[in-house]
Amino acid sequence: FPTRRSSDLAALLPFTIQVSYNTDKYRVEISDASFTLQNLKHALESKSGVPAQSQKILFKGQTLKDDAQNLIAVGMKEGSKAMLLGRKYSQEQEVLSKPLDEVIKAIDEIETRIKGICEEVEGIEKGFLQCELVPEACRGIHKRCDICTEHLMQKLEALDAVEIPVSEVLMRSRRKTIVLRVQAVMKKVSDISSRIDKLLHD
Repeated sequence: FPTRRSSDLAALLPFTIQVSYNTDKYRVEISDASFTLQNLKHALESKSGVPAQSQKILFKGQTLKDDAQNLIAVGMKEGSKAMLLGRKYSQEQEVLSKPLDEVIKAIDEIETRIKGICEEVEGIEKGFLQCELVPEACRGIHKRCDICTEHLMQKLEALDAVEIPVSEVLMRSRRKTIVLRVQAVMKKVSDISSRIDKLLHD
């Protein structure tokens, strides 16, 4: 696929694509320039019941294979259509999937909060806030970061508490994927906290 320059991506946002699965059609909003194939698969998993690990996404007659691939960079835009292939969960897997889905929903909400926090930090770093207001703002952001970290730790504990039989390889793999995502989000929060510490000590 031809790719677009990252500087051109933000101008395209937000937009909605349509993904077909058998006779069903799902609309997915792309609101972030970093939205990847993996993000799309997770969004479709909750909508279609097809596990992300089992999904194949076809776009313009080709299978998208790289989960880290940026969807905007490969040419998706408002009204783009893609096709989803894959098998849905069994009834037993549906039951096991519910607590995992709840964690994913919570992570999505936390990531939205983190995105807002990150934008605030960038504004402070660029000097958009009066100097005398910076310390108080930074302390407030630091507190919100701590709250996000606490909530993420709770989600890790919730994932650990989900009992999944050894025979359910797919579900165990899915839980591992979610754990890795939580850890990645925690790293983002840690990075923001480090930037705040730097602002407070500059």
